[in-house]
Amino acid sequence: MPIINLLWMARSIRRIREYKVVGGAVVLALVGLSVVGNAACYYWFDGSVADAKISFGDALWYSVISITTIGYGDYNAETTGARLGTLIFIVLLGLSTFSMFLGIVIEWSSEYITRGRRGMATILVKDHVLVVNVPTSRRVLQVISELRADSTYRDTEVVVVSDQVEEFARPGPNVMFVHGSVLARETFERAHADTAKLAIVLARSYSDSSSDAVVASSVAVLDSINPNMHIVAECLDQKHDLLFESVHCNAVVYSMNISGNLLTQEAQDPGVSQLVGVLTSNVRGTTLFSCEVTDTESSDANYAEIAKMLIDQDINVMCVNRAAESHTSLKSLTPESGDRLIYAARRRLTWRELTQ
Repeated sequence: MPIINLLWMARSIRRIREYKVVGGAVVLALVGLSVVGNAACYYWFDGSVADAKISFGDALWYSVISITTIGYGDYNAETTGARLGTLIFIVLLGLSTFSMFLGIVIEWSSEYITRGRRGMATILVKDHVLVVNVPTSRRVLQVISELRADSTYRDTEVVVVSDQVEEFARPGPNVMFVHGSVLARETFERAHADTAKLAIVLARSYSDSSSDAVVASSVAVLDSINPNMHIVAECLDQKHDLLFESVHCNAVVYSMNISGNLLTQEAQDPGVSQLVGVLTSNVRGTTLFSCEVTDTESSDANYAEIAKMLIDQDINVMCVNRAAESHTSLKSLTPESGDRLIYAARRRLTWRELTQ
């Protein structure tokens, strides 16, 4: 009898794997039938015994304790009818279906965890940050660390999207991974790009000449899904800037050019790289921030006068970005709506906070 029961369970589980949702629903329904059927028998037969004070809630409790094999002993079947009910609904039907149900739950949970670790599951997130491509794990972890150091993104969920690695070692609970082609819409739909607020598209490889073309194509896919998302892309060769002019990208960072310029500048003027390292890191004190100039009618001061005023607050104005031009000479330059003020400070401030 036990061998036949085990064979039946094994065959049933194989069939359920083929039809997971339907099979799981059937097993759950059989478990419910076992619990309710046994409870009804116990309540009907033992509850009718003289001096018996058994409610239907007590009967359900007895049924659940029996099917889970805990058996506290506070209730037990006394009459023949109740014992037959326990034999049919618990011993023959309940124990096997309950064991099968537990097996299904464990298998589904294990499969869900495995799919999540391998980036095959759909991520349930909103207002998150996408980090696209994994040139190296260390590079991605450094980007995430810098994001986390900013109070604005400290608790924001980050989704790493790549087809270059099979699994990604998550550095924290709010970091998830989606595996798939960075040129496929379906991949970004699983990462819920439609609800993301920021995307950082890294180079695929620092030795691959086709990296910039793939990055630009990924930007195009992201923009088609969510035009309101702020997208920053990494470009290795500034000669490829035409690739990004044909797509909507909020900013392109020419990382190799910046790195080469900094190396040369440090060789000529020692100490420059130390300052740049501090100003461009969210981890090390004073950091570069930017704010959009919005209300220009509240003050008649030019940028030079504003910069002098902010010095006393330990805030250093570095430049003003107006369209494609970066102005480092602030004399006689007056604020205009849409300008971007770049400043060094210990926290992010709005234009109104800077000028009040």
